[in-house]
Amino acid sequence: MTTIVRTANVGQVAPRWMEWAPRLAVGWAAAYGGVRLWFAAGHAPDWKLPGRDLLIPDWISVAGCVLSVAGVVALARWPRSRVLIGLLWALAAGWVAVSGFALLDVVGGVLPGLGIPFDLFGMLSRFGALAGAALLAGTALARQRRLDPSCLRCTGRARVNSTPGWAMAGALLAVAGCLARLAAQAVVGFDAMPYDAGLAVVLFEVGFLLAGIALPLLLVLRLGNVFPRWMLLLPGAGLGAGITAYFGVGLIQMIVAAVQGKAVYGDMGLPDSFFWVAVPSYFVWGLGLAAAAYGYYLRTRKPCKGCGR
Repeated sequence: MTTIVRTANVGQVAPRWMEWAPRLAVGWAAAYGGVRLWFAAGHAPDWKLPGRDLLIPDWISVAGCVLSVAGVVALARWPRSRVLIGLLWALAAGWVAVSGFALLDVVGGVLPGLGIPFDLFGMLSRFGALAGAALLAGTALARQRRLDPSCLRCTGRARVNSTPGWAMAGALLAVAGCLARLAAQAVVGFDAMPYDAGLAVVLFEVGFLLAGIALPLLLVLRLGNVFPRWMLLLPGAGLGAGITAYFGVGLIQMIVAAVQGKAVYGDMGLPDSFFWVAVPSYFVWGLGLAAAAYGYYLRTRKPCKGCGR
């Protein structure tokens, strides 16, 4: 008698991270929520950056951890709920947004000579929030892929042969945002930069131009193919998300201050008009860079090992 063994399609076998991401997300929310509760009870360190470690009060961050646990548990109970999947994506984006000072951690850590205050505990707290954002996003992605079980190893977006038009538009927006930010600085004077002078400032300005002009264009032009894929994709996606989150929150703060009739960052010695140009320019820059990076990902991604797309 012959025994026939059927082998499951590789694309229908869920990667292991899809199983452990929800569990780790719950564990993270419980542990990080305990830390936030400790801070809310009056035991928070003295943060070196303005305000606090996150861009929200401690009790709101505790509520965010509770909501994160509830979202993951509810999605396990109703795994095909698109509303709950969307909620987890929103929570992940929210944790990224309130960790906006992490962008300063990176810049200050790479270029300590700029004079940006470095706070180890604040950095660890912000990176802890970003880790939770990654786990919540992974949980949402895992459930989203299970809605269409034809392939659990990819998003179904096939590789494209040329740069999409929206990615090209994003790159041009990023360059325009960078140039608008430079124009705003030129109006108030480059001597008004709030950084210490020295080699670090020169390196910062070089990196500024590379991230604002060279990187967006390399992400959408064929010339970018001469670089290793990670060399463009990682900084493009990371800086795009970081700049968008940090200055998106800053733009919201400015709008709230304007509605309340308060000065916009009045303690920095620069006119409000400068910030109304600079902050939206940064925000547009971040959005455009993120779009260009995603277009680059679609153009350079390898075929899925599960379905071949």
